[in-house]
Amino acid sequence: MVYTKQEYSEDINVLEIRNYLLKTNLADTFSNYFHSKFVNPMNELGGYTLGEFKIDSDNDRFVWFRGFKDMKTRVKFLNDFYCESDTWKKHGKEANEMMINSDHVYLLKPLYKNKALKTDKSYTVVDFYICNSTIEKVIRLFDEEYIPFLKGLNSTDFSLWISEMAENDFPRLPVFQDKNLLVTITHYKDKTDYETKQKAIQDMPSALKFSMQSLITIHNQLLLLNKKGKK
Repeated sequence: MVYTKQEYSEDINVLEIRNYLLKTNLADTFSNYFHSKFVNPMNELGGYTLGEFKIDSDNDRFVWFRGFKDMKTRVKFLNDFYCESDTWKKHGKEANEMMINSDHVYLLKPLYKNKALKTDKSYTVVDFYICNSTIEKVIRLFDEEYIPFLKGLNSTDFSLWISEMAENDFPRLPVFQDKNLLVTITHYKDKTDYETKQKAIQDMPSALKFSMQSLITIHNQLLLLNKKGKK
């Protein structure tokens, strides 16, 4: 099946968050090379690029989202692209030469049916919640209290993800698979919009804050500038 851009961003049941460490100050060079050489050929084979980002004030990182319809589609794409395609044979070596490490990858599936992941907003934030043996309680807390709280702040452009625990059947590309992980991906108009809403989140009701602190073992946040969004 061939999808339009809007359709393929809505039919994603497997997501990779790929965070590359590059050689010094190559973020823009790598980003331009990646976009011009790989995005269209990957989309045509069923591995959809859903976002291309750099980390604010870091010229050595490139982050991107790649989505698939399912795990079966994923392994077919990975074999077709990395083992068979002329695109990778022609351009893969040069891309690899710009990278120090490309193994910082999370393999995820949607917690619920998500709206489109692609966005024209300029700021995207990924929150990683590691919940040591409390993941079900955290999901329930999000459903019953935290998500309604966010919606009350008019923060609604987000999606929730958990780890895809099916076997990574293309071990050439390692991934993190943590059964105790909950991930949110939130889009903001710009950094000011993010900072305003973040301040409001920090002022959440004390009972909700206590519950989250009690159940969530580690909370990390990745702040991303959308390379193809509005500036």
